[in-house]
Amino acid sequence: MAVAAAVACALVIGVPGTVYAADIGGIQEKITMWLYGRQMEVEVTENGSGGYQFTYDRGDGEEEIMGYGGVAIDEDGGMTWLSADELAGQINESVSVEEDADGRVWVYYQDQKMDITDLFDENGVYGFNLEKGDRTVYVEVTKNADGTYSFTQTDDESPTSSTKVTTTTMYFEDGK
Repeated sequence: MAVAAAVACALVIGVPGTVYAADIGGIQEKITMWLYGRQMEVEVTENGSGGYQFTYDRGDGEEEIMGYGGVAIDEDGGMTWLSADELAGQINESVSVEEDADGRVWVYYQDQKMDITDLFDENGVYGFNLEKGDRTVYVEVTKNADGTYSFTQTDDESPTSSTKVTTTTMYFEDGK
């Protein structure tokens, strides 16, 4: 029961996947995650403070690095650091929002990619459902005054679930 509560209360802190892991000498591992609408091989390195550095090539030959960390909170309020596989699983179940170098706004969810640039209302908000198999998530993206984007993702997969995850994506100056 405590494990179920811990999983239900998992918090993921990060920046923008099926997860496959291979341990390389106990220090680094490679996993496959959903990023930018496709599966990518990601090298994972512990950062020494409970989190991980995820390094990958986005397809342009340049290395991109992201930092992630998170905890699971049990029913008594105790916290346990999430493993790289657990974090990757949480990331795989979350959408990401990004503005590209051409100013187009993209939403990514596993193997789905959607241009929402022209879909925002007069308040800078766009809400929609994404479906993957028998899972449906509701996403609401907001364009912030500073030019960044934030989103709220609500998963109604389980009728008993009231978990709401709110994440703010990073905005990269160079459009990556």
